[in-house]
Amino acid sequence: MADLSNIDTSLVTVGQPTDGGCVYIAIGEDVAVPTDATTKMSTLTAFKSAGTISENGFTYAKSVTNSKFKDWGGNVVLSMATEEENTFKLEFAEPNRPVVAQLKYGSGNVEVGTDGSVSHIKAVVGTSEKVAIVIDELECNGFLRRTVVPCAMIDSFDDETHQKGSLLVYGMTFTAVKAKDTLFDIYRAKPAEQKAAQSATTGGK
Repeated sequence: MADLSNIDTSLVTVGQPTDGGCVYIAIGEDVAVPTDATTKMSTLTAFKSAGTISENGFTYAKSVTNSKFKDWGGNVVLSMATEEENTFKLEFAEPNRPVVAQLKYGSGNVEVGTDGSVSHIKAVVGTSEKVAIVIDELECNGFLRRTVVPCAMIDSFDDETHQKGSLLVYGMTFTAVKAKDTLFDIYRAKPAEQKAAQSATTGGK
């Protein structure tokens, strides 16, 4: 029988959204991004909440292209990575949030009504912008998992389906662009309020 003594089920998790929004966007370059999982996003004024995303969550994909070199006999003697792409696919479920519409149509082409939602969109070409993305998810073991992409470009947009009874979403695929010394970071920590509660019950231990 297999030895199961080294299995730690506390390290297994199911991802789920955090309350009050799970994706935050800052449009523009050189934006100060969080460097931990405990900083409240509300304190980073450059970021706007993009609200929630569809039930598909988000998908991270890493693609590596290798160049293979062969000897005279046709045998591969060296494989070297020549390209790498890191992409994030999200389906924004609140298309009438201004920052979500700005991602698709450009920050200068979206007008906001008195109620704070989108009132007018002007569709023009050439609206691609660099953005910073923060995605928060709550692991079932109580940890907050925060994915921080300091700089990304939108590579593609999904078809926009307008059908009776179907959720209208803006699906987009972002490619992480190297900013300073990183493509993206993942931080994990117990939420601050949970830490405080634990400290109170254990006498600060």
